[in-house]
Amino acid sequence: MAKGTKEWLPGVLALSLLGGCATGGGMYSEPYALFEPQQRMAAADTRPAFVMKIDGANVDMGREDPVKPGMRSVEVSIPGPPGMSNPDRDTLAIDAKPCTRYYLAAQRSNPTARDWKAFVATSEPIGECVRKFPGAK
Repeated sequence: MAKGTKEWLPGVLALSLLGGCATGGGMYSEPYALFEPQQRMAAADTRPAFVMKIDGANVDMGREDPVKPGMRSVEVSIPGPPGMSNPDRDTLAIDAKPCTRYYLAAQRSNPTARDWKAFVATSEPIGECVRKFPGAK
């Protein structure tokens, strides 16, 4: 390393990192959709459906990274047999609209049934995305 390099190198690295943030690139640089588990609703006898895969790609549990709008295959974890630690899986075909958050849940046909099925419980606009991309449809 050249003499004096130690003093200015950290500043250059910090500026380059900040410059990368200012370019606006990344996951939120275009309209997006989000898939999230709906919270448990005892009155409706629903449970959260946790996203495991989107279009065949594994998703880290607890992360709700944005996805491009369009038809998506979303594999979710749903409750399995009582007393079993292995949940079942279900796959939903969702036509993800831009700037929309989808809440995913599982429900059974009656309180004693074991036939849990995943569904889109509700959806809502993502305010931040709508403001950033007002023409997204």
